[in-house]
Amino acid sequence: IFERIYNMKKNYGLTKTEEQIMELLWAADSPMTFREIMDIATSEWGKAWKVQTLNTFLLGLQKMELVGAEKGTSCNYYYALCTKEQHIHNWTKKLVADCYGNSFSRFVAAFIGDGKLPEKDVEELRKLL
Repeated sequence: IFERIYNMKKNYGLTKTEEQIMELLWAADSPMTFREIMDIATSEWGKAWKVQTLNTFLLGLQKMELVGAEKGTSCNYYYALCTKEQHIHNWTKKLVADCYGNSFSRFVAAFIGDGKLPEKDVEELRKLL
């Protein structure tokens, strides 16, 4: 069952570009400057963004409370406010709340439909409970 949940949407509520930026910030050892992010977007991702484009993505991620920003003396520094695992956990909880009325049983029922839950999945659920 959890493999099906994972495959449902691998970017966990983020656009492909938002996910790229978050993966970069999650992997970073320290906060990154706007210029560092822009340089990677250009050289590694093949983006030809204007400054406003990256700024829009970063502001959107800040509004989602995924990215924080600190003003430096000459530039801003950006960093992830949570780990990838925390984001996945929060996204999954929101999905269950929004789509299934916060009911885990309705959530599971949506994946098994009229069929029977495979024994492997039953065992996984037992371990969680």
